[in-house]
Amino acid sequence: MFVVRRKKAELLCLLIISLLLFIQSRALGQCATPQMRYYASTQQINTDILTSVDNPTNAADGDPTTFSTLNRLVGVGNLIDVTQFLKFTNPVTPGNLLAAGTKVTVKLSVPPGLLSLLGGVEIQPFKNLHDGGLLGGGWQADAVGSPISGATLLSLLSSVGDQEITIAPTGDFDGVWVRLAGVAVGQSVNLYDAYIMQPATTNVGCNTPVDVLSGVKPLTGLANIGSVLGTVQNPGNAIDTDPGSYAEIDAVANVLNSVYHTTVFNSPTHQGDIVKMIIQNSGAGLLDLNLGSGFSVQLYNGATAVGSPIIYNTTSLDLKLFPLASNKYELDISPQSTAVYDRVEVSVGGVATLGLTQGLRIYDVTRVIATPVINSSPTPTTATICQGGTTTLTVSNAQDCTTYKWYDAATGGNLLFTGSSYPLPSTLSTGTHTYYVEASRDGCTETTARVMTTVNVNPLPTVTPGTANTCAGKTATPLNYTNGTNTPTKYSIVWDTSATNFVNVTDAALPSSTAGTITLALPAGTAAGTYTGNLTVKNANQCSSNNIPISIQVNALPTPPVITITN
Repeated sequence: MFVVRRKKAELLCLLIISLLLFIQSRALGQCATPQMRYYASTQQINTDILTSVDNPTNAADGDPTTFSTLNRLVGVGNLIDVTQFLKFTNPVTPGNLLAAGTKVTVKLSVPPGLLSLLGGVEIQPFKNLHDGGLLGGGWQADAVGSPISGATLLSLLSSVGDQEITIAPTGDFDGVWVRLAGVAVGQSVNLYDAYIMQPATTNVGCNTPVDVLSGVKPLTGLANIGSVLGTVQNPGNAIDTDPGSYAEIDAVANVLNSVYHTTVFNSPTHQGDIVKMIIQNSGAGLLDLNLGSGFSVQLYNGATAVGSPIIYNTTSLDLKLFPLASNKYELDISPQSTAVYDRVEVSVGGVATLGLTQGLRIYDVTRVIATPVINSSPTPTTATICQGGTTTLTVSNAQDCTTYKWYDAATGGNLLFTGSSYPLPSTLSTGTHTYYVEASRDGCTETTARVMTTVNVNPLPTVTPGTANTCAGKTATPLNYTNGTNTPTKYSIVWDTSATNFVNVTDAALPSSTAGTITLALPAGTAAGTYTGNLTVKNANQCSSNNIPISIQVNALPTPPVITITN
């Protein structure tokens, strides 16, 4: 029986330990490790007569703004094609294949001749890339799963221009090829890169823009596109950190299409993150984004739209004049939802009366962690406490997966506390104490500027009381005090329990802040003896002194003389 009970106890302990570890793992797992891109880093090409690949290494250089160009001038069926292989190597999978289901994204540019091209564009995961030689047909690889082409590819596209196609191969793989074949004649495809997302091994720039996409979206669907009007010039200038360069959307006042510019960030957002962009009307006039301008913002998480398009007359957009520039504006985008997004699309067009016919310039697009707000105040705040008291400095807009650090200097200085709520010690000296808090995203390199707050510690008032002496039978007695400091204006008295029937005093007016006399009331019939209590004084700052002991000495009346009259 003892053995059975012991085994049950051991099982119960194991169950409790497992439960605790599960709860801990859930808590720790709430903040996922930031992801970063790993690009295919080697490439090979196969070309036939009248086909070519311009700048092939650009598709494997880790730069999403450069591209190779697959050209096919003429073709009959699949007899003449051109293929570029993009392969992943170290450090992602040293000697190993990528596991089935690992999402791989291919960025390419779809030209206006969309329908004729789709029949001849093929995206195919592969493994075992090898050189088959001239007799073997050049570079060869084993296809993994089915190719993405034709109607399947069309279903993944949303526009004409830069596109990201994300697929999840059904088998282990280490690369992806793009082939131009079929019935396409005189067509070219720009191939930028292929990448997968992997957990970062060091802190990364989570809010850093890593790429841009641009093009034209027909409002009635890709299959009905008749003409493509509108362009985006120099799209990468919006994220190049040069305040003087810009991307420019030219919508040419068409109602069938909208021209878009999409900024892609390195990682998804957290609630409270703010996207900032500097924009300008391409003409000389002031910027007007009200109804009729054709301006909207759409958030995405990958290829999935997050929420509805945001137009200017919503609380999610805040437009303000940019300092020192009469016609530049800062547009702050702060969605009021918990939705996660990793890209922001600005589009212009699609209305009969277009207010931005001259175009829109986008100078800089950035995403920032929300600046800490201390105790619900967005400006430098001041808290006031009394010496010996304490208060807690709290970041009222604290974000998840974000660390808050408190310092004693605007830069450098000493780290005082880590956490969104900083309980100050009760040992602060009198005077003004200044604190600074900064926010940093866990696993990321971004840190906000430090926000200042001050705490004023007021000194406590005090007085020095004398000793009250009186005689039994009196109902009041004076208590003199001296050495008043820090301007006391009120006093309170709490009598000890031995002072039966004595009445406590609360916030009575003090005759003088430096020296004076307090009148103490005595209950009728107070017997001779010593009665004690505690005096406190308070000033206009509502700071109260520590307890100051006081006492009343009640002296017995002398025994009346006995007079004897003798005859």
